[in-house]
Amino acid sequence: MGAVLLQPVDAMLAPYPLSDTKQTLLDELTQNLESDALHWLSGYFAGVARHQTTRPALVPTHLAVASAEPDVPQLTILYGSQTGNAQRVAQALANDAEALGLPVRLVRADRYATRDLKTEKLLYLVISTQGEGDPPDDSMTFFEFLTSRRAPKLPGLQYAILGLGDSSYPEFCGIAYAIDKRLEELGAKRLLETAGADLDIETISDPWQKQALEHAQEKMKPAGQMPSNVTPLRPWLSRRLLLLGDR
Repeated sequence: MGAVLLQPVDAMLAPYPLSDTKQTLLDELTQNLESDALHWLSGYFAGVARHQTTRPALVPTHLAVASAEPDVPQLTILYGSQTGNAQRVAQALANDAEALGLPVRLVRADRYATRDLKTEKLLYLVISTQGEGDPPDDSMTFFEFLTSRRAPKLPGLQYAILGLGDSSYPEFCGIAYAIDKRLEELGAKRLLETAGADLDIETISDPWQKQALEHAQEKMKPAGQMPSNVTPLRPWLSRRLLLLGDR
């Protein structure tokens, strides 16, 4: 009998086109879970699939409200992270925006389709700095595009940037300020002064996020107003399971 070749689990799974936001939520949900918890989630999703044809899809009302406003810009939150800090800050920002009823998309820099940049209206970037002012590995392609001749003019874009770094290095948050300068050159409008967070990240990131959300609400008022009879989904796990189930 010939040898049986065993493939990794990832290779045996059929690809599924999850959005970047849902992929991030799924990664966060399953991170560090033990096998028993993963098996429970597997059974949960199987049950959801079985009942899809017998009950209406559970879609958070604020998402439906947002989609009914075609002229309201979507908030795109783009992040570049080397150790995970920038990703966590960006995820928290996306969660807070979502809780306010804002249409939001969370994207890691290396998954961002650069062709979308010319149509963006509201863009928040959370990015860490590596070495001597360099971008993290997952942001190199985006930065190369942004600084190239292929980058489009961006007169309709409004943006805000939060940089994460270490002030013991001479180019503190260098990549954040470099992106800020380039976006300004391309005609984009800065909503907030670019902020640089040191190792005590929350000291800078918390007030920056508060201001950023206030600006987002101002720019997207129609989507931020929820009917008085709607109770936002609050439990951490329930909200993420519902978003992952919304296809």
